Amino acid sequence: MEENNVTVVIRSLQRLEGESESMTQCVEGSLSREGTDYVLTYREGEASGLGQTRTTLRLEPGRVTLTRWGEFPSHMVFQKGEPHTSLYETPYGKLPMTLHTQHLEGDMSQTGGSIYLIYRIQLEGADAGETRLRLTVNTKENRHD
Repeated sequence: MEENNVTVVIRSLQRLEGESESMTQCVEGSLSREGTDYVLTYREGEASGLGQTRTTLRLEPGRVTLTRWGEFPSHMVFQKGEPHTSLYETPYGKLPMTLHTQHLEGDMSQTGGSIYLIYRIQLEGADAGETRLRLTVNTKENRHD
């Protein structure tokens, strides 16, 4: 299993009730291939508000799984047309969270690629808005700064 050091640019746009908030951050991480899956691991940046959190994204055909360890652990599965429910940990306790993936696009190779997700979140059954998330991954040799 070859592992490459990569730069990850994370762009997110969250919309709820006419309000929107966008964020862009750049972090260092690693990219490896396990069978037909690509595994991207990185530490969240301070701008994310997630504290010292390590995030792993597993890109499989038709599915992306996000797992976070650290201050705010979570497990999210993105699969178009298939709602997935898990527990979302907050400083105030755990809440049931359901993800409804509307769009999933991933193109990855050993030298990098991108993941694009559009999904809606429900917390305890209430709409918590739409998120658009784009990750662009480049190995150090293939950066286009």
